[in-house]
Amino acid sequence: MAVKAKNRTISRAATALTLIVGLVASIAPANALGTPKTQAAVSWAWQDGADRAHRDFAEEDYDMITDMPMVRVQVTPPSVSRRVILDEFDELSGEWVLSYSGRTDSAGVALLAVNPLCMGDFGTAPVWCDHDVTYRIRVLRSGTQKNMTSRTFTVSYLSAGEGTF
Repeated sequence: MAVKAKNRTISRAATALTLIVGLVASIAPANALGTPKTQAAVSWAWQDGADRAHRDFAEEDYDMITDMPMVRVQVTPPSVSRRVILDEFDELSGEWVLSYSGRTDSAGVALLAVNPLCMGDFGTAPVWCDHDVTYRIRVLRSGTQKNMTSRTFTVSYLSAGEGTF
């Protein structure tokens, strides 16, 4: 009789241990035992393959603003659509200002346009800028993916000037 009770106690202890191990395994993060979850990364290039660090856009080179190459942003891995923002640094206020925004497609790619137009003198119609602009790219968080911000880059806009035909 004592052997039967001892076997029953061992059986109950083994069952309890199995339940506890199963509970702990279900609570533990999935990545704790396997490979770590891949965090997103952002890279970018000009749509036409030009140098990334500094870019010149001269008014006389483009018939229309839409002819200018765009900034091609790649977010990897391309799991979910992410909101991508092109910020412009405002030297007067010392703040970053949204210049353009878009969303990544199923391949993790978004195209962002730079804008060479500035307000004319005394609030007149916009004209082609004639100065440097500093930009950065931000990718907003989504789910477990964190916010990301690129390094800054500079674009020089060169107006054709008056009297230039």
